[in-house]
Amino acid sequence: MKPSKWSREWPGAALWAAGAACLVVQVLLPGFIGIANNGDFGKVYAWLCLAPRGAATNFIHFQPDYVWSARNYWNSPYHSAESALGWLATRISGATHEGAAFDIRWLGATHVALCLAAFGILLAGLRVTLRGRGAMAQAAAALVPLLVFTDVCYTAYLNSFYMDAAALCGLLLMAAAAVWMTASTAPRAAPLFVFALAALLFVTSKTQHAVWMGLPAALLIARGAQWNSRRWRALGWSAAGLVLLAGAGMLRSMDGSYRGEAMFNVLFFRLGPAGADLQSLGVKPEELRYRGMHSYMPGAPTADAAWSEEFGRRTGFGRLVGWYARHPGSTLGFLAETLTEGAREMRPVNLGNFRAADGRAPGAHTQRFAVWSNIRSGLLRRWPWHMVVWYAVFLAGCLVSGSPLRWVAMGIAALGAGEFAVAALGDSLDAGRHLFLFHAATDLTVCFAAGWLVAKWPVQKTMRHTP
Repeated sequence: MKPSKWSREWPGAALWAAGAACLVVQVLLPGFIGIANNGDFGKVYAWLCLAPRGAATNFIHFQPDYVWSARNYWNSPYHSAESALGWLATRISGATHEGAAFDIRWLGATHVALCLAAFGILLAGLRVTLRGRGAMAQAAAALVPLLVFTDVCYTAYLNSFYMDAAALCGLLLMAAAAVWMTASTAPRAAPLFVFALAALLFVTSKTQHAVWMGLPAALLIARGAQWNSRRWRALGWSAAGLVLLAGAGMLRSMDGSYRGEAMFNVLFFRLGPAGADLQSLGVKPEELRYRGMHSYMPGAPTADAAWSEEFGRRTGFGRLVGWYARHPGSTLGFLAETLTEGAREMRPVNLGNFRAADGRAPGAHTQRFAVWSNIRSGLLRRWPWHMVVWYAVFLAGCLVSGSPLRWVAMGIAALGAGEFAVAALGDSLDAGRHLFLFHAATDLTVCFAAGWLVAKWPVQKTMRHTP
């Protein structure tokens, strides 16, 4: 008998509803949680004329309540798609006039909607990818992403102004749309449109992530080259060009003083004490006295934004990359240090999840929906080198799999490795807090591996007996 439409659709619909329930319970319903501000929220909410209501509770408590006032406005030099999502949330909630209250759950709901859209698109892609395997196999392939990305290590960011919240939503949408687009041999407008929008959201979320604009652009160029229609090829390549332009614009808009501070920390706090020739990296002789200092120490010249901007131009990341290339031993040592020390925890250890009104200890973490992150953190503490083994095995498996999705999976792995390298080599103070997207990309590789196992699992054939 041919299965009914309901029998084909209900497993996916049930999984989507379960995912929605997990997100809504954590982010929106009473007892909701979030993540505390480490000082970065103002880069987004000040542009929206918002400020926390009451005393600041940075690091120790999650702050959900904000108030709109013209005097709160700051023309932030930090550009991010998160500002656009915040702007949308304030318009939906009506927090656009003097004294208006803004509950961060409006922004959380915006993030939740994007995540649920990504999960729905993944289900659509799996219906095509696992065609002939049955509805239960498609649901099994979607179960791992559901369990992983409803973990609190990700959902806590949804109730925040962190730019990585937009990056996470963009990454999940981009990965799901890539599965959908690659699974379809003929060009289709919906997956192409969604993938292009998701890629734009990702590369404009933060300059750190704009560096990887070439990965989604490469997929769009490759798909366009496979399409016979000149019109579709032009659409794919135009979308790739738009993603590259957006990413380049983000990099160009990077605040010069922020770049200078990052360079100051790496040169004087990391390379200087290690014996590097700082003058070859653009440091003036009179600046060598800053060896061993970082930008948050008293007396650091980075308090002067103009000095930081000039220092960043004079030194530059190009020279830094050259130094790392000429000193592979030191470079590998910094990477190893980040893996063994900075990547030990999936969740920021110094940022609380509860409101002050919840009566929890300052900096307390919720343990609801934390099974996956606890398992991953435990593995990272016990044997962090399993990450190197995993990436090697995963890439080797992709190369021999023959799956049409292998290039998408390898792109996700390249993104994860790249995010790790940038965090490890570009931040000498707290690289661990910049590994959020590395962990997300790594978890996506786990999801791809689980989907491959489902696709290869032997199908049990039903024996028919003649009475």
